[in-house]
Amino acid sequence: MGKIDVEQLKDRVQNGEIDMITVAGVDMQGKLFGKKMPARFFLEDGQDGIHTCAINFIWDVSLKFAENYAFCNFDTGLHDIKVVPDLGTLRDYPWIPKNAIVLGDIYNKDGTEVSIAPRHMLKKQLKKAEALGYRAFAASEMEFYIFKETVDSARAKQFSNLQPLFSYPIDYSIYRLNVDDWFLGQVARHLEAIGIPLEAVKGEWGNGQIEINVKYAEALEMADRTALYKNAIKEIAAQNNLMVTFMAKHDTNDSGSSGHTHISLWNEHGTNLFYDADHPYRLSDTGRYFLGGMMALAPELMLFYAPYINSYKRLANTGGAPNTLTWGEDNRTTSFRVDGKGKSCRIENRIPGSDVNHYLVLTAMLASGLYGIEHQIDIAAPTTGDASRAPGVKRLPANLAEAINQLEQSEIARQLLGTEVVEHYLTAAKNELNDYFLEVTDWERKKYFEFI
Repeated sequence: MGKIDVEQLKDRVQNGEIDMITVAGVDMQGKLFGKKMPARFFLEDGQDGIHTCAINFIWDVSLKFAENYAFCNFDTGLHDIKVVPDLGTLRDYPWIPKNAIVLGDIYNKDGTEVSIAPRHMLKKQLKKAEALGYRAFAASEMEFYIFKETVDSARAKQFSNLQPLFSYPIDYSIYRLNVDDWFLGQVARHLEAIGIPLEAVKGEWGNGQIEINVKYAEALEMADRTALYKNAIKEIAAQNNLMVTFMAKHDTNDSGSSGHTHISLWNEHGTNLFYDADHPYRLSDTGRYFLGGMMALAPELMLFYAPYINSYKRLANTGGAPNTLTWGEDNRTTSFRVDGKGKSCRIENRIPGSDVNHYLVLTAMLASGLYGIEHQIDIAAPTTGDASRAPGVKRLPANLAEAINQLEQSEIARQLLGTEVVEHYLTAAKNELNDYFLEVTDWERKKYFEFI
């Protein structure tokens, strides 16, 4: 179980243990797309890649198509792109019998990289880090809600008044984890089996809310793991007549779901470059400048940490989510939290929700952190106490419109990520905002229907 190489795959196909392979790319939202093929054909021809329509990078999370992207539209003929398997990601897929899965990188038909593809975006920043002598390690903490609903029953209820797996807070409760082990145990064991080692499964504050902590790994591996386990959890839930959502804020009166992301830089000798016991806050110059860069550019890169209308409802600080441009030492109210010593020293970005594309989060963190190192952007003293009430602190963008404005005006973002990338993701955000403005919502009916 876990990752396998091509020779192992050949043996297992020969033995009848695997007969289907999923070849998957990762879209703008962090979801998997692609094709399934017989393992026999994958071994014959599929390793060269599969063709898919470039539309996968111009529709929204619900697959609504928009034609105002430069990358793909009717004038381009809704052309093909190619998903080329990264055989280092090939692994078992045990909850689907006799299946394996491999993630791929996205290329144009002329063999050039698709610059707006999230996996390429992250690899670009990792190459820059490597050229500077850094290896980036990361870890993700994703929270999600589980409901005693199927997709059909949830749709029939218009995603309102759904029955959660448990109807009270279970933050750190052992009892409830064991009561629901019939499902949570399946998830944990399946993730371990496909080579995604976990650190912990824990109950959260929301009704039906769970958090899974994945063991740290090199940044690309961690992004791959996160894309796979979000997909896995939803599939395993569906197989058990449950439904899972990774929305950042699924209900006004319930807790938001976070996607906290930890990062550290190491050298080739296995030394954590963020830690220095003799420096203030036990952060080296490298660590301080990296944090300084992330803080300096967080408002301009907010779109990658909070990509949707809904993302900002979690960040309204109704449940402890950060909305200030602050950092602290083991302070969960700040946007950036420094914790650990020695090898465990890391910087936690607490801004993202669980709705994020983890490749894009790590891309933004690395691009801004390396920029901070290059320009020696230092940090102020840490914020103590409740950061949301700290006097004089700057606020992060409070909604998607503000985030769009910040990114649109950012020349630094264009320098770091490329103009094509910035314009593509701005188009996605503007489309989201425009769709929202055109939709008559439940809030409006409650507010106006009877009284106007």
